[in-house]
Amino acid sequence: MLRVLLFTTALLAATAAHAQQCAAPLPPSPKPTGASYSPPVSPLPQPGDAVLRLTTGGAELSHYSDYHGYEVGIAHTKGQMLVYFAPADHKVVLSGTIIPVPYDTLRKISGDRAHDLNVYDSIRGFFVQNGTHFQTIYSTPDGQASLAAQMWDASGQDLTRHQIKGVPGAVPTIRIDVPPERTGAPVIGMNRLIGGEIGDPKAPEAIMFIDPQCMYSIKAMTALKPSVDAGRIRLKIVPLSLLDYEDQGASTINAKSMLSFPADEMANAWIHDHLNQHAAQPVPDADSYLQQNMAVAHDISLRGTPTFLWKHKNGELGRLDGAPRDVDTFVASVSQ
Repeated sequence: MLRVLLFTTALLAATAAHAQQCAAPLPPSPKPTGASYSPPVSPLPQPGDAVLRLTTGGAELSHYSDYHGYEVGIAHTKGQMLVYFAPADHKVVLSGTIIPVPYDTLRKISGDRAHDLNVYDSIRGFFVQNGTHFQTIYSTPDGQASLAAQMWDASGQDLTRHQIKGVPGAVPTIRIDVPPERTGAPVIGMNRLIGGEIGDPKAPEAIMFIDPQCMYSIKAMTALKPSVDAGRIRLKIVPLSLLDYEDQGASTINAKSMLSFPADEMANAWIHDHLNQHAAQPVPDADSYLQQNMAVAHDISLRGTPTFLWKHKNGELGRLDGAPRDVDTFVASVSQ
């Protein structure tokens, strides 16, 4: 599984142009040794400015230093912090760990374990296996150092994810409801998911990961409900808790409340805004149910809601990160 150090989704993916999602919170990043913070700056809006995009989550920006051609800065809120690296044109931002080794040297040592990535905005990169782990490595502009990092563009698009999706082993293999002994492939525990199903049992089914508080989850459900009612698609709606960092814990409260309903009532309780019934006193197993769902979300590198998974007729996995932009196209894909 891809492991990327010090990445963020809360600041980068909150309003991605290619997918409407509520983003997961930003993990804390260590403060650079000996760093002295500059006063927060207020950059003027520039089209395609990936650094400026960091402010969409309410972050303030502080310039820290320059490193081998990259601007190094800190995007920080009251409870979160991201150390970022950006080229002079600000077309992308990277977040990760500095490797004080020239890029070409590191690439040569990596040998056959590495897969070169397509160059983006003059930034070279490769994907390498290190024991049981994987990592993306990017060059600094002068080539004299490297970054073990993840990269996003000005729209919030996860460029690293797109670069590595064709590399064997880069993304976890997932099978839905197929026992591992029958596939011989790694299986991420989809059978552990606790959620409520809605729609005709005979209709093609997709798993829909939601945060009950997420406006884009609600928007997606509103858009899909007519297709569900018409028997075109069936949804297993799986509640998660991603937005506590901005809603004072309401996500966890409502996710546990949703998980306190019987399976055949769970989805409608959320859709019809009845989660207050169990908000004060969820069932004893609600916490463990939520943790099971969150563990699977982590295993599939889920970074926001809604996220959809489904199994095509040929056994391959379908995935959509964000609300469907065209319902008919999405339903047709689930049916294939």
